[in-house]
Amino acid sequence: MKLVVNTLLGTGMQAIAEAVALGEKAGLERHRLLGVLSETAVVAPAHLGKLQRAMNGDYSPQFPLRLMNKDFGLIFYLAAAVGARMPATEAAFEVNARQSEQGQEQDFSAVILQMEKQAHLGAEKLG
Repeated sequence: MKLVVNTLLGTGMQAIAEAVALGEKAGLERHRLLGVLSETAVVAPAHLGKLQRAMNGDYSPQFPLRLMNKDFGLIFYLAAAVGARMPATEAAFEVNARQSEQGQEQDFSAVILQMEKQAHLGAEKLG
């Protein structure tokens, strides 16, 4: 059950990170964007605090990327064992792994930073 829940947690954070990067790239102000997303019905309660912390640029680890990546590995092992395809989870893992390569211990919500980087948003947009 933990792996099933963490599948939603990790892929949900990836979806949020993509939405944030899209909104910023379209010209929305980051702080307002994160605030509005925090008030939508589609953001899971587990992600609300992550958005609040992202507003402050706080990606200190509560659930470290490395542990999310470990769980992604276990999820893929389970998926292979039962014959389940996991394309969205594979995409989320790829972004998690890329952010992990930055070398610092960060929360799994730091995938927001990775998606902003991939969207070529300047440092002035990230504060």
